[in-house]
Amino acid sequence: MNSLKNNRRIQPGFENYDSWPFPNIYALDAQKRANFETRKSAIDQYMNGVKNSEILKNTGINRQLISYLLKRCTQMDEKGEIVGYFGLIKGKQVGSRVVSTFNLNSGKPTAGSLQALFLKYPDLKITMKKLIIEGVLPQSKNKNSRLTWDHIHRIFLDECETQNIRSPSYPFCSESKGKSSLVTWGKRLLERKEADSANRYSANVDFNLTRAPSKCYQRVEADGHFLDVNWTLEVPGLNGEGSIYCKVSRLWLLALLEDKSGAVLGYSISLGKNYNASDLAEAVRSSLVPWEPRNLSITTISYKPDECLPNALIPELAYMCYEELWIDNAKSHLSALFMTMLERTVNAVPVFGPKASPNVRPKIELLFDLLEEAGIHCLDGTTGSNSKDLRRAKDAKYALKLETLLDLIDLLIVRYNTSIAPGTTISRNEVLRRAVMRETDIYRRIPIKNRDKCIQYSIFDEAVIGQDRGKPVVRWKNARYFGAGLSLHGNLIGQKVLVLANKDVRQIEVVLLSDGGTLGILYVEKRWLSTPHSLFARSTVRKFMTNNSFLKHAADIPLAFINHVKAEAANNATNQRILARLFKDQEANAPLIVGDKDIFTTSVMTYEIPPVEESENEINKNTNNIDSKEDELEEDELDKLIKGLGTTYR
Repeated sequence: MNSLKNNRRIQPGFENYDSWPFPNIYALDAQKRANFETRKSAIDQYMNGVKNSEILKNTGINRQLISYLLKRCTQMDEKGEIVGYFGLIKGKQVGSRVVSTFNLNSGKPTAGSLQALFLKYPDLKITMKKLIIEGVLPQSKNKNSRLTWDHIHRIFLDECETQNIRSPSYPFCSESKGKSSLVTWGKRLLERKEADSANRYSANVDFNLTRAPSKCYQRVEADGHFLDVNWTLEVPGLNGEGSIYCKVSRLWLLALLEDKSGAVLGYSISLGKNYNASDLAEAVRSSLVPWEPRNLSITTISYKPDECLPNALIPELAYMCYEELWIDNAKSHLSALFMTMLERTVNAVPVFGPKASPNVRPKIELLFDLLEEAGIHCLDGTTGSNSKDLRRAKDAKYALKLETLLDLIDLLIVRYNTSIAPGTTISRNEVLRRAVMRETDIYRRIPIKNRDKCIQYSIFDEAVIGQDRGKPVVRWKNARYFGAGLSLHGNLIGQKVLVLANKDVRQIEVVLLSDGGTLGILYVEKRWLSTPHSLFARSTVRKFMTNNSFLKHAADIPLAFINHVKAEAANNATNQRILARLFKDQEANAPLIVGDKDIFTTSVMTYEIPPVEESENEINKNTNNIDSKEDELEEDELDKLIKGLGTTYR
């Protein structure tokens, strides 16, 4: 008996029999569970040296079926691990399907033709795998993150022709030329990649971090959420000449949410296809500097008492630092500009997590869902939450003032802070106020000497002093900066400096990192100096410079770029988004004064709503609503909107 047992266990694949993976059979139905127990008993008897005749008598399983079951148990799964006892479950597919390469030239597609093609041409499989997962083009090291399945399929056919695969061979014998099979295979690759990333994150995460915070300002969640809309913004041309219609199809809302109370600490708005690091830095600055009410352009809605961000509720909540900032792995979150700003102001520990994972940062995702349902989806021009949403806008254009939109978002957020916090009977702002006033915990605040910088600047970044024709110069964000402070110190070339800037990046303040000495205010070179612009405009112009050389020689690069985008914006949605954001950046920037000279500033751009005809009764009704301040404080249009949401708003 022992010799028979030893002989069986030394066979290939049976060496690790004692450590085979074992399934949880309690999830199986009674019939499958009984079948599994019988098969397992037969395999265990076989591996312990019981004769085949006795196994047949005990379990009813003959020698041929035992050989088949052992073959299933010793196969490898997709991860390269042995199947083990999972192979004994009836109906479970194990191992890979056996495909034949002889049918590739038959002129008719069969099941497994794509796998057979990859089996015969392994280099083709490697090329397509890199293309789909990493975006690496064939015979190139460049990556393209905007590949569509049509583009991938065209590359697939080109690679087949490179391998001398011609019709009637597969994939050219298929009606879709193998596209459907390629897309299915590619999506499985991407799903497997996401699953592996999630498993690696779960394996490395400290689950103590996922516990609820014990005090306020211990954990803050930050993220950006895009709102798909279908709006047309009517923008006056430069110097008030004519009008431009800009189609805006995406609006980004960036918010910081305090985890304990659920209150929104700060936020920012960004127009365009995506937001950048400076937009996120502006949201962080908004959570620190005391909030100020907007000069509302809406006469039927007003601020109520205690409607504000927490930093404006009481002085003790202003410039409050938080210990952890939970963000995902978006490129703007990983940028050096944002990390420097976070270190120089709040000095919070960034806690990175995977993108599109609401289980990691649940409260910020719930906030975005609420603001969509209580705000954007209630306006004309929304695209709804999906393609079948009844609120989805039709072909009709919807014009909206930008100021009106910003007013509505600000009102919605501050009113959200005054709503009842979950698990309490007080508002979210009140939770933070009581936590600080109890003085039972120690909270960090930005030092008083650093608060002026926090108010004045929203961008903190590091740079290195270079030289231009032997003179020191600061090169920052694709432009050169000059100033008297660079000539007052010696041996500045090569030293690291801290750059402090606001939205308008025509002037910066530079501080030496070596000794903390300031070099004063520096101004950008002349071709960037006249027209207000932000980092978004600077980076966008840089991309256009590669194909539009006229910008390099323009006397006013931002103005020349605006005129170029304006001319191309009529039939180009991308340029319309860029133009809308450029005008929004100019609205926030004041004229730049260098010495006694006031640099010319492009006129402020406004967004106008088309005139709406109203009857006399409607006009009188609106006038009465404006004059009745007591009614506004008791209940206004926003309250009526929130009432329709039921308890969801709480």
